[in-house]
Amino acid sequence: MKWGQVDLEELNMTTFPEDTTAAAVILGDYATLKFDFGQGTRYVFEHHRRIKILDKSAFDYGDVQLYLYGNDQISGLKAQTISRGSGQTFRLKGRDFYEEEVADEVKALKFTFPNLEEGAVIEYTYTITSDRIVQLRSWYYQHDIPVRWSELHIDIPIWFEYLFLTNGRSPDINEQERLTQSFRVVQYKTKQAGFSGTYQQASGTTTMSGEVNRYRFVMENVPALREEAFMTTLDDYRASLRFQLQAVRFPDQPVDQILSTWPDVAKRLLTSTSFGLQFDKKRNQKQLLSALEPYLPADGTPSEKALAAYYYLQDILKWDGTYWYNAEEGVLECFERKKGSSGELNLIMMTVLKALEIECYPVLLSTRSHGKMIQLYPIVRQFNHMVTVARINDQLLILDLSDDERPAGVPRKASLNKVGWLVSETNPQWINIAPPGASTARMFQMSLSENGDLSYQIQTKSEGYHAVAVRTQTAGEAGLEALTESLLERFPQSTTKEMQLKLPENPVDAVKAGYKADVPGAAQAFNDFIYFSPCILPYFEENPFQKAERSYPVDLAHPFDVRDVFIIEIPEGYLLEEMPEAASFTLPGKAGSFEFTPTETTGKVNLVYSLRLDKTHFEPEEYPALKHFLDLVIEKQGEQFVFRKKT
Repeated sequence: MKWGQVDLEELNMTTFPEDTTAAAVILGDYATLKFDFGQGTRYVFEHHRRIKILDKSAFDYGDVQLYLYGNDQISGLKAQTISRGSGQTFRLKGRDFYEEEVADEVKALKFTFPNLEEGAVIEYTYTITSDRIVQLRSWYYQHDIPVRWSELHIDIPIWFEYLFLTNGRSPDINEQERLTQSFRVVQYKTKQAGFSGTYQQASGTTTMSGEVNRYRFVMENVPALREEAFMTTLDDYRASLRFQLQAVRFPDQPVDQILSTWPDVAKRLLTSTSFGLQFDKKRNQKQLLSALEPYLPADGTPSEKALAAYYYLQDILKWDGTYWYNAEEGVLECFERKKGSSGELNLIMMTVLKALEIECYPVLLSTRSHGKMIQLYPIVRQFNHMVTVARINDQLLILDLSDDERPAGVPRKASLNKVGWLVSETNPQWINIAPPGASTARMFQMSLSENGDLSYQIQTKSEGYHAVAVRTQTAGEAGLEALTESLLERFPQSTTKEMQLKLPENPVDAVKAGYKADVPGAAQAFNDFIYFSPCILPYFEENPFQKAERSYPVDLAHPFDVRDVFIIEIPEGYLLEEMPEAASFTLPGKAGSFEFTPTETTGKVNLVYSLRLDKTHFEPEEYPALKHFLDLVIEKQGEQFVFRKKT
């Protein structure tokens, strides 16, 4: 793909044949990565990308950000828009590029393509030189628009041993060859520095030859990666290639082992001033325990004090919204300002547990939105969060401190990413993060008027994550009004009254709530008949799985079960003409079940509705069964009781 040379076919393209719904397509994505030793050990990454804009909804692809880390240097940056039909070019100039600092040692170089129009082609090219050789630039074959051709060439001297971490689909072309290359290498001379001894000073460059492993990776017609319901993060499934330096083996020199072992990583973390020494330092333990002492049961057991400390800290500390696993500042400073990252809050929890002589361990993990973890290789940068595992009342509980309304043993949903790595000096290991469940039981007592208006009283009992949701919702600005939000969204003309909420002192216990409501026109009154579907607040209003097939797994955060009991008074002067048929069906492997049981008693009809999903992960081949299961649920919950006026 040569700069500025666009085929007429590409200029005149109006749709992409492999994906006619695509608003844009990456026509070509080419990059080379080579090593350079002329100014120390660096790599040079050259990248050229060309995009076809098919619809104005894709104009956002004309805004580009290139990220520079640490001492990265960028050169040779060019960008241009090529008009459809005429082929006229509009090139960006120096003043069109600007840098912004987006984080510590991270800059974004930004630019916007001019004269965008439907049918235009945009392209840009640049070279980045970087000394960050431990992790080379990652290569992403897949994006949220389709890619016609993606190709990476990479030359790695045999002295460097890299792990190639592939994700998603494998390359269509994977070629490797061994060849000899010449490199410019810095020469050093030894200089005398008087009383201070000697030092090395660069004195020019020389050339040397070395063997290189050359790789070529190609993917063709890569489909767009689009978000679907109940996924962790798109990057878990994005076709990509990452590089992690494992060891350096220069001739006649000792091997420099870059990637260590899990026990070595554990030892390094536990002796780190920003991690292990925070909770092992006796001064930190003593001061935090002294600050919490007035709020702990004086005669309580260590377990009772630990739980009291968890709930007190949850109440007074504020999570700053960021995830990390160590402390940017010390735990005492974080406690003093009453705010911190997820890692800082949980390091405070670890320190208090240590002070109480509770058996506890830090567990590193990656949040659901951050991506899956690689258990085989000790790569610490894959983690972005930390929780605590503690033995309390002879049970191992996960304590994930934050400022929300979660009981001990119920980690935040973001932590539910299957596994975590327990940091222990003697036995570091991967552990399963088994999610607690969520359950809700609701009792509806309903009465219908002759014109189809509904009055009902509801009592609910919520446990697990559903109880957390109720506590969180009602703690916000809406207060108790949050209990009726879903009703008012579906039936805006409704009115509610007598709202009640019972929050138990023990956060583990169920949350109970209730209210009364009037819902005009909830049933259909026609001639001498009333048609009524009592499932007015279904758990699923529609099936979240609309596609016939799915490319990615379904990943629920936690299992759940809901049970609704409806007691419906038959309107005065009416008879039950027809009621839905009972139904019962299950998912393969007992992964879920649904029960729908209507009955008639004197003057009333009853319906018991029970839905549960016990499995949280469904592979793509299991998706059709899950979709069909929920299709049946949606169909049944819409079925109606029919009442006929007496004659």
